[in-house]
Amino acid sequence: MVAGTPNQKGGPLMSATIHIAGPAQLGGLYQTCERCGFVLQDYTGSTPMVVEGEDPTIASWPEGGRIGVIGNATYTLPDDRPLDDDETECRPTS
Repeated sequence: MVAGTPNQKGGPLMSATIHIAGPAQLGGLYQTCERCGFVLQDYTGSTPMVVEGEDPTIASWPEGGRIGVIGNATYTLPDDRPLDDDETECRPTS
């Protein structure tokens, strides 16, 4: 989505929140933002399906990586990339 454009339904532009990935926990089943605690990944209570013969390792966000969350979409940002107008850093929990 281009900054400043309305969403597909003509509503206001959604803003992305940028989180910092903490360490993967429980073998990669659970991961939160190390700054604010937002849950980035939670497969606890699930049984991930793996095709026989494939690597059963669950993918996780790189620890310390900048992760953008907008609605249900997530993406990584390079460390040196400045934020767009529609992106904001999460706030630390106190």
